[in-house]
Amino acid sequence: MRADTSQCLLNATGVKVRYGNSPALDDINLALSAGDTLGLLGLNGAGKSTLLRVLAGVQAPCEGTVTIGGLDLHKDPVNARQALGYAPDKPPVYPEFTVTEFLQFAARIRRVAKKDVSRSADVVIEKCGLGNVSKRIIGNLSHGYQQRVNLAQALVHQPSVLILDEPTNGLDPAQLLEMRELISNIHDQQATLFSSHLLNEVQATCNRAIVVNNGSKLLDMPIDQIDNEQHTTYEIVLQQAAKQADLQDLPGVVSVCPVDPQHWLLTTNSNNNMTTSDGLGEALLARGMQLLEVTPVRNHLERMFSQLKLNAQHNSQQFGTAMGEAS
Repeated sequence: MRADTSQCLLNATGVKVRYGNSPALDDINLALSAGDTLGLLGLNGAGKSTLLRVLAGVQAPCEGTVTIGGLDLHKDPVNARQALGYAPDKPPVYPEFTVTEFLQFAARIRRVAKKDVSRSADVVIEKCGLGNVSKRIIGNLSHGYQQRVNLAQALVHQPSVLILDEPTNGLDPAQLLEMRELISNIHDQQATLFSSHLLNEVQATCNRAIVVNNGSKLLDMPIDQIDNEQHTTYEIVLQQAAKQADLQDLPGVVSVCPVDPQHWLLTTNSNNNMTTSDGLGEALLARGMQLLEVTPVRNHLERMFSQLKLNAQHNSQQFGTAMGEAS
């Protein structure tokens, strides 16, 4: 029984994960269809790997559902996983196997028909550029080649959904370009989701981007709608604290990113009167919010990440100061 690829290939609704009383993921929703290549961005500790483990069926959410082609990943995991390929950040390879032996083993445990095991391994060996090392012991390969083997094992059963956790982590510049090309050439009937902390990788490889921070989704937008002439992003400072829902509800708003309760990054559609600071100020004033400062932002993703990093550094400094005072 295979997942139905005529519908949304991956759908996550209301996903929440808690570790004790600490939320790791807070009400995450996302959907992928055939041809989507979605980049998941966030700082270290933002919740990226936790989200990927939930979507891959490795970890159950505390709340919410995940379906692969309409099959519930946690109620019907065996059938749902037939349409799912997962490459974790640490390659799950047996170092004593040759590349071919390992990929044939991966094909068998993914329930590839016995007569097709060798062919399936050969296909991904060629696709992932492993032909010249196919007979070598995996443990003797470079990190870059082990990452290729990791990608190959996720593809060996021809899944319709591919999930990659930091696939370019630790690669040198040449290997990074090669991995980017491999990901870009994945079949357009698949949906691919991969995490990264490199903005240029996501912008070069993906057609959509999601940004998460502290377990919450800050942005979910097609790449070609970010920082183009159809949208305008502002960095705004308000006189009083505002709620994200109130800003998101403004006409023409595409995305809202909180810096703090009075400080926001706000992207608007250019087909409305909020393409100028005056229009934005009037719209906020009509909702009872006073605009103190407004600055156009040229690169939304870069500005967002810069602010997230500054916030993380500020919080770390505050924690260090508090610990010093306590001692």
